[in-house]
Amino acid sequence: MSDRISKANMFLLIIVCLAQFIEVMNSTTVVVALPSIQTAFHMQANDLQWIVTSYVLTFACFLMIGGRASDLLGRKRVLMIGLTIFALASLAGALAMNPVWLITSRAIQGIGAALSIPAAMSLISNNFPAGPQRNKALGIFGALGSGGAAAGSIVGGLLTDSAGWRSLFYLNVPLGLLLIIGLSFVKVRTSAKAEKQSIDWLGLISVLAGIFVLVYGISMPDVDGNWSAAKIAMLIIGILVLVMFVWIEKQVKNPLMPLRLFKFRSLATSNIIGFLMFSYTTGFMYFSTLYFHELGYSSLAVGLAFLPLGLASIVVTQITPFFMRRFGAKKVLIFTQAINAIGLFWLSSMDMDKNYVSFILPAFIVLGLSIGTSFTAVIVGSVQDVKPEEHGIAGGIVNTFLQLGGSLGLSILATIATTVTVSAAHHEQSSLALLSGFHTALIVSGCFAIIALILAFMSGGKSKNAVSVPLEVHV
Repeated sequence: MSDRISKANMFLLIIVCLAQFIEVMNSTTVVVALPSIQTAFHMQANDLQWIVTSYVLTFACFLMIGGRASDLLGRKRVLMIGLTIFALASLAGALAMNPVWLITSRAIQGIGAALSIPAAMSLISNNFPAGPQRNKALGIFGALGSGGAAAGSIVGGLLTDSAGWRSLFYLNVPLGLLLIIGLSFVKVRTSAKAEKQSIDWLGLISVLAGIFVLVYGISMPDVDGNWSAAKIAMLIIGILVLVMFVWIEKQVKNPLMPLRLFKFRSLATSNIIGFLMFSYTTGFMYFSTLYFHELGYSSLAVGLAFLPLGLASIVVTQITPFFMRRFGAKKVLIFTQAINAIGLFWLSSMDMDKNYVSFILPAFIVLGLSIGTSFTAVIVGSVQDVKPEEHGIAGGIVNTFLQLGGSLGLSILATIATTVTVSAAHHEQSSLALLSGFHTALIVSGCFAIIALILAFMSGGKSKNAVSVPLEVHV
């Protein structure tokens, strides 16, 4: 079969790839702009993480219904709905007058992205014939996602310095509108009607509520160094709601998260490793951004500082399949988690006198290469013992765990950093106290990598199915 893509399918591919590019780019543009947003709204450091957490949290939870909604309502329709929600939420974010308004807008953006990306991938799978054409289309789709993350740091820096942080949100509105208009002219294949399966709304509400309450409880400030009664209550309530979610998933016919798949050790360990990985990846990018701001970097300089990290991750994805075939997911995970731990402990010694080229840049390049490889290994490890017809479900579960790690993990790390900073502020200058918080959070991040390394040793072995399915990691 020819690998030449028709004009109609090429137009479709351009639309879905641009949707992926814009939504992934938005995540990194906002990270670069965090110091400017903090200044504009006079936000406390521990509240600032909610701008990232709110987006990742809703993205993770609604991602679990995105694919099913596409099958039930139509892929093109769900993609248009997702893009509309994303564009309107971006407009609301651009007009935000206070932190709560902005955080709510970010949460709604996450819902739009969670509906859009699975629908976009499904459109590719349904409209491109299996074989060279589909593989080529999925490869382009994945590359544009990685490119969006790298481009976001530069675009975010340029726009924030020249037009202010609100321009990052305004930019999404006309781009989203153009994609919606373009998509309306695209003709797509209609597959056989999906089996009528009710969406597990009770499961969705319970996991969203449980994680939100847990994250909110973790981020609540301590009182004189001790946990308040309100904080303890929120943590207990969050855990109880998540226990209720597990019970619900065991009762419903079409669960949001099929718990039966966790009987496979490779899938269970890969999901926990992925959770930890996204925790420390989101964490070190968040703290590095604030560190660069303390050094007096402009937003553009921050974006340029992150560029080698993104480029290294893009480059390594081209050779990762070779390592997976040669060594298998388990050995790759063991090696990369060890490297990640070393890189994070290295960064934990950052201070106001460290040179970017000699200290930060080597760590960013090594972490970019290692983390880029790690994410692929986690995806492959999660599906290697699962039946081929359930690869999509297993991939969806691990993507959800990755995103949940970003929301819950960042909350834990930000709270640790704030607690240490407040304590150190009694006997150190404010900048040194802030660095003490960063140091501690990065050390804990390194410990997360050590735990992931131990779990990698416990994961399943190499499987002949290890690289048999193309799956997209949404980071």
